[in-house]
Amino acid sequence: MPTHQQLIGLLARADPGFVAGDFATTFRRSSGPEGETGSFRYFPGGFWEVSNDGAGRLLVTPWGLRAELDSGVVEEAPGKGTPPRFPPFSLVLPRYSTFLGREHDDWQLDASRPLLEEPGVLTAALTNLEDPQYRGTMTVSTETYTIISVDLGHMVQTLAIMRTEPSDEDLSALDGIKSSIRGSSDE
Repeated sequence: MPTHQQLIGLLARADPGFVAGDFATTFRRSSGPEGETGSFRYFPGGFWEVSNDGAGRLLVTPWGLRAELDSGVVEEAPGKGTPPRFPPFSLVLPRYSTFLGREHDDWQLDASRPLLEEPGVLTAALTNLEDPQYRGTMTVSTETYTIISVDLGHMVQTLAIMRTEPSDEDLSALDGIKSSIRGSSDE
């Protein structure tokens, strides 16, 4: 089992290759159905298809992004070089999360509490960097080194990986992502 520092290093370098699945963020204290759910496909090299339930679809490439909203509005923008720091991006590629204790992060692994190991997963305790009284947990898949759940008390983020090998439909979707976003690849 890795130490806390080794786990941080593994998460900072992790790239699972192709993965597809579902994600969710739920807020425990909300009176309504607040949160976000959806599905995603991540392809090596920075290609994403993210469908948010009730909101639309986001296509991301290294050179640009395209938001296709359920209302029919389509917006395009140049690529930022890094994905957003929220799910599913931050769970699939933990280096874009806010849980590794870096200067710009909100949370850090709590080395005073042991890592818990179960088949296929490690669970680490988290402490808020701004106010250490706030604590949570982060569970990591030891197969892919993706974050499969984060429980911060008021909010839970989850990631369920459905497959790690692309199907013909997935490869066709990748071609569609690449061809639908104009940018530096066209030049």
